[in-house]
Amino acid sequence: MTAVNKTDCCMTEALKIAVLDDHRMFLEGISLVVKGMASRFEVEGFDTPSSLLARIQDKQKFNLIVCDLVMNQMNGLAFVAAARVHDKQTPILILSGINTDPPINEIKRLGANGFIHKSAENKDLLNAINVLISGAQYFEGVSVESEKSAPHGDAQEKAYDMPAAIPILGKRQIEVLRMIANGASNKEISSSLTISENTVKTHLRQIFEELAVNKRTACVRKAQALGII
Repeated sequence: MTAVNKTDCCMTEALKIAVLDDHRMFLEGISLVVKGMASRFEVEGFDTPSSLLARIQDKQKFNLIVCDLVMNQMNGLAFVAAARVHDKQTPILILSGINTDPPINEIKRLGANGFIHKSAENKDLLNAINVLISGAQYFEGVSVESEKSAPHGDAQEKAYDMPAAIPILGKRQIEVLRMIANGASNKEISSSLTISENTVKTHLRQIFEELAVNKRTACVRKAQALGII
């Protein structure tokens, strides 16, 4: 019996699934995909974390929340932390298209129940949904232990400890971070943002401190893994 049949035949009532993504095209796409997986899936889409958090605070009940990791208003990790203040029970599945190792330890620590990459097959997404609804966890072939394995080469470049809390960066710091992710030099950042190079260096120092790194490449990789950029 396939996962779809199992869901349709064994569930006696509708399953309410909230999908959160601030990219409208993906939000509509994933919502349609999930709706088509089982007749009892009722999907409601949210394009901002604040709109879904407001519903959670109003005690709206969902059987599952599917949340993107990288969002502009609030990244997925910060959303999970905020959601768990008001709802500790509803399973949360994190999706991401990042090309770096996902921050599984942090995802689990904050209270999410699963992770799956956006490139996964529909059948894998359905499997993850069924696993979480059943009360178990799903982490798409990525184990927490694998994140702790000894890195090869420069440890600062390849691995890092996830922070105990989500790093808080200002708007200007995010702009600087995005520019260094695109390979911009301090001089180019200074010119583009109309600030002095000393100010750029100050922002970089603060960013490095928040992310607990000391190199630009490690800074970018960690920010991407955390969903900050």
